[in-house]
Order: sequence, then C-alpha cells, then structure tokens
Amino acid sequence: MANPMGAGEAAADDTSAIARSRTMRPEHPGEGEAILWQGRPAMLRRKILELLGFLILLGLLTWLAVALIQPHLTGSAFAGAPNAQALPLILAMVVGMVLIIALPVWLRSSARARAHYMLTNRRALVWLGNRIVGEAKLFGAEMQASVSEVSFEAQGLWLDWRLKDEGADRVRFEQISDAMAVAAMAEEHGARWLNRPEDPPEDKAQGLSRGDSGS
Repeated sequence: MANPMGAGEAAADDTSAIARSRTMRPEHPGEGEAILWQGRPAMLRRKILELLGFLILLGLLTWLAVALIQPHLTGSAFAGAPNAQALPLILAMVVGMVLIIALPVWLRSSARARAHYMLTNRRALVWLGNRIVGEAKLFGAEMQASVSEVSFEAQGLWLDWRLKDEGADRVRFEQISDAMAVAAMAEEHGARWLNRPEDPPEDKAQGLSRGDSGS
C-alpha cells in the first residue's frame, strides 16, 4: 500500500523546488546543453515609437508635477512662504515624481529592445548582456507561436521584473523572422505547441496519396 505521507512529502519537495527556481537566477548553459538557435528582436521601428511615447509621457508628467507645485511657489497655508532655500527641494520633488513613474516604463522598454534570445535543447533563454533575465524549461512547456513571436509558459518559469507583463508571465521571443522554425525546434525537444498550424490541404492530400500508393 502506498504511503500517503511519502506522496505528500514528494509534492512538498516539488513545490519548494519550483519556488526556488522562481527566485534563483538561472545558470548559463553548461555541459550537455547544446545551443540550437540564437537571435535578437528586430525592433527599430518599435524602439523609435516607444522613445517618442516615452518623451511625450515624460513631458506630460513634468507639466503635471509643475502644475501641482506651482500654487505653493507664491506661498500657501500648506507650504508656507517658500524662499531660495526651498528651490532645491521643489526641484527634487518634481524630478522624483517624474522618475518614480517614468523610469520603470523606460527600463522595461529598453530591456525588451536590447534582449538576446537563445534556444537550447533544454531551455528557452532571454539574455541582457551576460545575464539571463528569462528562462523556461522546454520539456512540458506550453508554447504558442505566430509569424514573428514564440512564447513559452512552464513550471518554474523565471523572469526578471522588466520582462513581466500584466497578463500571464511568459518567456517571449519577440519580433523574430524565423519564429515558426524556432517553434518546431522547441517542439522536437519537449515543448507542447498549443496553436500548431495544421498541414495545408494539398500536403494532406499528398500524404494520403503516398499512403495509398504504399498499400
């Protein structure tokens, strides 16, 4: 008879292993891990649009910060009568408000644009410089692919905060030209391709005819 305590301990070990994998930065590919594909996102147009959007956002936030503080520059019951010594503090408040809101947006956008993607026979990896900022283990991972993107969702998925989304967290290979080929390689090494395109009708017909001719 199976030991229920042993099963519970095994489940607890699996849970703790997943929790550790979510907090510890992944290791670089080592012995026995072959690199199948590497690439970078083609995001020049997107980077320009995001830069323009960031500058517009920065301008709006600066205007808002100044508009909020301006009534107090001439004196108020809340701020008193400001003098020359108050000017650095006022400027620090304006700059601080802009940075708190705008800096995370810029860091996220910059990280996605500078990312380097790598597919090995075990993992899908996203790099920034010499650091891994995203990892999904291929075996058993749920994968979706489109013409220009491949995304992986797996147990123990590891993501840097700059790559996290408001929706489901995924390791994404964005804006790549050979997405379908990358997805096919990942499927060969254990990923489950959820939205795999069906064979074209003519390919099915040819397959049937080959099967008929062999019988």
